[in-house]
Amino acid sequence: MKKLFLVLSVICNIFFVFSEENKPEKEKNTQDTVKVYYLDEVVITSSVKETHELKKLPTAVSVVSPKQLRDTQIESLPGLSAYIPNFFIPVYGSKVSTPVYIRGIGARLGAQTVSMYVDNVPSFNPSAYDFEFQDIQRIEVLRGAQGTLYGRNAIGGIVNLYTLSPLSFQGANLMVGGGNYGQFSAKGSVYSKLADHFGISVGAYYKRDDGYFMNSHTGKKVDASENAGGRVKLEWEMTPSFKALLFGNYDYVSGGAFPYMHKDSTASNFNEPSSYDRHLFTNGLSLNYTGNGYSVHSTTGYQYLKDDMKMDQDYSPKSVFSIRQMQEQHSVSQEVTMKSDAQRNYRWVVGAFGFYDHRVIDTPVAIKEDGMAAMQGHLGAINNNPNIPITITYASDQIDLPGVYTKPSRGAALFHQSTLQNIFGWEGVSATAGLRFDYEHTGIDYFTESENGDINIRPKNAPPAMPPIFVETDTVMQGSYSKDFWNILPKFALKYQPSSTAVIYLSASKGYKTGGYNEQAFSKILQGALTQSIMGKVMPGMGTGAPGLTLEEQLSYDPETSWTYELGGRYEMLSRKLSFTYALFYSRVNNIQIIKLVDEGTAGRIVTNAGKSESKGFEVSLKYIPIGNLSLYADYGFADARFVNYQTEKQEGRETTEVDYSGNHIPFAPRHTLSLGAGYVHHFANGSFVDRLTGNIQYAGVGKIYWTESNQDYNGEELYQPFYGLVNGSIAAEKDAFSLELWAKNLFNTDYHSFYFEASDMTTGEVNSFVQHGFPTRLGVTLRYTMNR
Repeated sequence: MKKLFLVLSVICNIFFVFSEENKPEKEKNTQDTVKVYYLDEVVITSSVKETHELKKLPTAVSVVSPKQLRDTQIESLPGLSAYIPNFFIPVYGSKVSTPVYIRGIGARLGAQTVSMYVDNVPSFNPSAYDFEFQDIQRIEVLRGAQGTLYGRNAIGGIVNLYTLSPLSFQGANLMVGGGNYGQFSAKGSVYSKLADHFGISVGAYYKRDDGYFMNSHTGKKVDASENAGGRVKLEWEMTPSFKALLFGNYDYVSGGAFPYMHKDSTASNFNEPSSYDRHLFTNGLSLNYTGNGYSVHSTTGYQYLKDDMKMDQDYSPKSVFSIRQMQEQHSVSQEVTMKSDAQRNYRWVVGAFGFYDHRVIDTPVAIKEDGMAAMQGHLGAINNNPNIPITITYASDQIDLPGVYTKPSRGAALFHQSTLQNIFGWEGVSATAGLRFDYEHTGIDYFTESENGDINIRPKNAPPAMPPIFVETDTVMQGSYSKDFWNILPKFALKYQPSSTAVIYLSASKGYKTGGYNEQAFSKILQGALTQSIMGKVMPGMGTGAPGLTLEEQLSYDPETSWTYELGGRYEMLSRKLSFTYALFYSRVNNIQIIKLVDEGTAGRIVTNAGKSESKGFEVSLKYIPIGNLSLYADYGFADARFVNYQTEKQEGRETTEVDYSGNHIPFAPRHTLSLGAGYVHHFANGSFVDRLTGNIQYAGVGKIYWTESNQDYNGEELYQPFYGLVNGSIAAEKDAFSLELWAKNLFNTDYHSFYFEASDMTTGEVNSFVQHGFPTRLGVTLRYTMNR
């Protein structure tokens, strides 16, 4: 890292010299504009929180424009994976799970370490992250801890999505497209002014495919999907100083879930229903008032999520174990900020944030016939003991473990950030300091029970005609727990801007991720309670077991906190045809939250704390326009994320051993992300059949990705997904308002695993490896119509 730091320092000085050669006069335009160096597109940006213009933030930030989204065929958040350095979203086969990793920090399940906002309204559940993009004005990705201004669950960074305004754009956008594997999509939106200062936009979309992977048990595709939705946006500029915005988005998803298959197979093999359905409403009301030297902004958000996931939990044609998870969630948030005029030397922002989140999870688990046979075999220790005069059998061929868990949470925060320009009389030098006081109360109300877990008892010497004795052993668990979290989240930054084309900064910031309770832990806990109930009925006094963790301790996990340190810079040269950005970072995480398979995958997944971890690395972005109609770019990120202090237990069959994973790589987070691309536009003479022809090609690569905390498989062999890359491309012919595009994704049909896990076969005890393959080559054509008024 020291050598790397020296090399980058030299590079920075070289770029500084070149950027000084093109130093222009001070900009007169007060708007915060980011010129996206991709065929001369300019994106207008603004922030209701930051005390710096977006293009001069003392943190790593990437801005993606609508044209970039279209040219790279990015239609939802996972499509941005690797397109931004050190930004990775694996596709796990269902929109119920959208894990976001930035700089090696992320979460596969549970609360995210990267928060997402749509028109300043936050999403409280990662099940709401993956939806169809429509009429996006820009996407901002801020990398590194953003806790001071954004609070909880922003350890890795922030994703901000903004949609088009009907006051700044009037017209219509229409598209229809299709491709192999039954792909079909259609979108339409209309933007109009109903009065000089009042605008409305309405849009809708539909998308489907036949799926990509077979289920050999049914002979049908396991992951076919449909997606439909719509959006409405109203914007009213009541006076030059006061503006109101009201929007509502709806997204519906229906499809197969998780096409997992044995690593040696080419198809899934499920005999139980596996599907995922979701209804998602996101609504927001924004009010903005601009006074003399300050502005006040209010955002009220409401999100409703209702989904239903069915899953064959044994991933095989056996009837062992199935699960159904139904969520219903209401989230309300309110934020008010007051911000100074951006043109003053002293800039400040103060704000208050509050939220209430109410989530109900209904998760019935069923142990089926083959699972019951395995559990019957576990009773053999009793039945085969000659000193015990009875035999025990289960009275039913299926045990149901229904459970309803209510998880309410609420929180409040106060925050402030100040930036002082030209400190100590040094022109171009600024200092930023911020502080946030964050409070959260979270809890769980649970009701779960076992049904049909009763047993039959027969004396071993009983005549065959003697009926067994029926004994009720079903167990009910009901109660509630709650806890409070307090955090202080500071931020510090120094920035030097020698010219409008050069910035260098140094920053330190604290991040915080909330703690909580694991509802999936009840599957194992309830099975253990049922076993103890059986033992207590058969042999009184034997069912209490040894003292251990309390129930709350078994359910609970603690908050995760971090400190991130960053050195970075941005430079523009050659009349702004060439831009270069870089960042070196180091993050230290305490009480890192990871996902653990319970009993080798036979009893669900839980969030648990795994001691300390660290992530260090760098990222660079280079964009160059050698001639007016050719654009080149390259983005690379390196993140070395490892456990620093992680001792835990490993279960192998019925044996539990102590293991030390300190020094191992964090699972699921790639070490490298790489994106290379080029875009070319050829203009034809007036009167030609085609106005212009556009070509784009991209290469996106990620890896290594380790799959387990041990970094090994169950045989002790090193286990990871090697680095792989996908080639995507498109060619578009444009005439007036029409555009016809031919596109390809994963052009060379690269084979890779997007997920890997190990699970024990409950019936045999054998550990099996399961994978999910990445999508194959997808080809298609899209017709667009864009009318500007």
